[in-house]
Amino acid sequence: MIRLFIILFAALSLQASDIVIEKAEFRSFGKQLHVNAKIVQLSNQRQQIVSRLGGHLERYYVEPGKKVKKGERIAEVKSLELSRMSADYIALGKKLEAAKARLASTESLYRKGLASKQDLNREQIAFASIEADRNALASQLASLGVNPSSLEKPTDTLIIRAHADGLVSRLLVPLHTNLSAETPIVSLVRSNGYYAIAYIGVAEALNMPKKVEGELHIDGERFRCRYLYLLPKVDEETQRAQMLFWIESEKQPLLLNAFAEMEINLPPFKKYIAVKRTALTMFEGEWVVFVPAEEGHEEHGEHEEHAEHEKHEGHGEHGEESDHDEHAEHTEKKPYEIRVVEPISRFGGYVAVKGIEPGEEYVADGVYFVKSLMLKSELGEHGH
Repeated sequence: MIRLFIILFAALSLQASDIVIEKAEFRSFGKQLHVNAKIVQLSNQRQQIVSRLGGHLERYYVEPGKKVKKGERIAEVKSLELSRMSADYIALGKKLEAAKARLASTESLYRKGLASKQDLNREQIAFASIEADRNALASQLASLGVNPSSLEKPTDTLIIRAHADGLVSRLLVPLHTNLSAETPIVSLVRSNGYYAIAYIGVAEALNMPKKVEGELHIDGERFRCRYLYLLPKVDEETQRAQMLFWIESEKQPLLLNAFAEMEINLPPFKKYIAVKRTALTMFEGEWVVFVPAEEGHEEHGEHEEHAEHEKHEGHGEHGEESDHDEHAEHTEKKPYEIRVVEPISRFGGYVAVKGIEPGEEYVADGVYFVKSLMLKSELGEHGH
């Protein structure tokens, strides 16, 4: 019995952790359209990562489908051009030191009257020219991701990095390929660059208002969509107009060219008290939501009064009184009440309903556990 009690207590604790309480609130609902939509990406959201120098492609640090952050390593290229650039930078550093020493010596001689102004100008120009060449080379190396100040010897290793957050779509070049400069090696899909084209009737499209709300449904997931504009031509295959939406899909990557259901919310909008879709359930043939039971509910008071009355009348042997106490305790411990509601409209993850007040708490998630609890309670009462 103790073991069974522990198992039941653990199950109830797990169920309680899955029950989410929220408050009913006003939301806007309008006319709904349910249409097909295609997930696409605009051309300016597809980017290609290139090798800015020629060389030999040694390795990839990524594979198709991997999410990358800006600055993350993509590939490694061995470049003779980079080797020459880094060697030239080191050589220019040594030349600059020598030119600086000559300039300092000439300035000293000039102050003593042993060197002409022309000699001083010549050394200043030579120093400035070498310094300019070195600074230009330093800027080029820095743009390639090489830190010039850390160079002690020439390097031919070029690390190509992602220039934006995104998803690796394709590796465009096989390993151990000799590349020329500006060769695209990886195709990158921007993580915030997903769009949906919703297909609607031409007549509806021509009368489409500016304020439109959309939500895309993909395998149980819901994505909010922001309406951008009506595309200037109909789809040739379906002969339907095309509405372009931007999909808020930061949580996960989407599959391009996949079709899904688009729910569109159109004016006129009206405000209704709304609850989450997950809160509604059928109970004895009616739509209901569960609300937390109020403390000191009238029903409990009546039950206690009835129990006290039976006690004064001498009801009872010890066994019956014990059973009655158990029944009273079982009734008092109901944590939720059933509230019958009338669905009016729905959009996205919410349903407009009548029968609940704004700000009133209700069970938003975990309705299955509450329903099971209520059914068990009903069976227990009938058993007594």
